[in-house]
Amino acid sequence: MSLKIFIDTNIFLDSYLQRDSGVAKSIFDFLENNNIDIFLNDISIINIAYIIRKRFTKNDIKEKINLITNQYHIVCASEEIISDANNSNFKDFEDGVQYFCAKKINADLIITNNKKDFNYSKIEVLTPVEFTLLYID
Repeated sequence: MSLKIFIDTNIFLDSYLQRDSGVAKSIFDFLENNNIDIFLNDISIINIAYIIRKRFTKNDIKEKINLITNQYHIVCASEEIISDANNSNFKDFEDGVQYFCAKKINADLIITNNKKDFNYSKIEVLTPVEFTLLYID
């Protein structure tokens, strides 16, 4: 497979916080084992570190950030991306930023728990369960 997959923040959180019975982790395992390029934005890393800080030690968080920066591709939220998100029809600004980051790298797919928030996406959007049914099962 030669896909560029953009992963929304909530999927990383599901994996790290074990919020979804292992679905997110199985997606990461599948993508990594098949050498599929995984993308996320820089703001996601900040949000991930902030949200998981109550469940993990500082060293655990450092390890997770190192893993992200060493294994995945980071798309920086530029002034243009932030402006596009701010002036878009996306109800949620953060989802708009995610979308325009994915668009910047010509992502083939966005995986998110909030599919309904990506109504204006011109990129295919799948939930983790949909991705699993289409690609893993």
